[in-house]
Amino acid sequence: MKKILFILPTQSMVYISACGAGIIFFIFLIIVPTQNMSAELDHDIENLKDRAEQQRILRPVFSSLLERAKREYPTQLPAIKRVKLERGDINKVTELLQAMAGRHDLIIQDIRTDVNAMMTNSEFIQMRIHATGDFMNLRGFLLDLGTIPSMEQIEEMSIRAIEQNREYKLKVWMAQK
Repeated sequence: MKKILFILPTQSMVYISACGAGIIFFIFLIIVPTQNMSAELDHDIENLKDRAEQQRILRPVFSSLLERAKREYPTQLPAIKRVKLERGDINKVTELLQAMAGRHDLIIQDIRTDVNAMMTNSEFIQMRIHATGDFMNLRGFLLDLGTIPSMEQIEEMSIRAIEQNREYKLKVWMAQK
C-alpha cells in the first residue's frame, strides 16, 4: 500500500476520488432518472396505442350511431281518421301488428286479447303485446301502431333488457263496435 501511495501523489488521489464521485453523481442524477422517465414514456406509449386501437375498432359503431342521430324524423304524428273495430276483425289487427313488427325488425312473442271485454259489449278491447328487438326500432313501431284506425291509446309500456336485445310489453286499447 505504501508503494501505491509513493507512486500516486496525494493530489492525484484527490482528483481520482473527485472524478469517481462525479461519475457516481452523474449516474444517479442523470442516467437513473432518465431511465425511469424513459420507462414511464414507454408505458404511456403503450396506453396510447391501446386507446388508438380501441377507437379504430369502435369507429364504425360511432359512425352508425352518429348517422342515426342526424336522421330527420317526422315532427308530427300521422293524422288518421278513427274507426271502431268490427268484432270479427280482431284477427286482422293481430296480422297487422305482426306485419308492423316485421317491418321494424321486432319479433312479436305474444298478443293477448281481453276476452271479457268482447263478451260484455264494451266499447274498448284491451290487447297486451309482448315483443322483442332492437331499441332503436321501437320508435318506428310505435308510430306505426298509432296509424291503426281503431287504436285508442297505449296505456302501459315496459321495457326490459334481455340478452343482446330488449323486451317490450305494451298494453293498448282498441275501439270496437
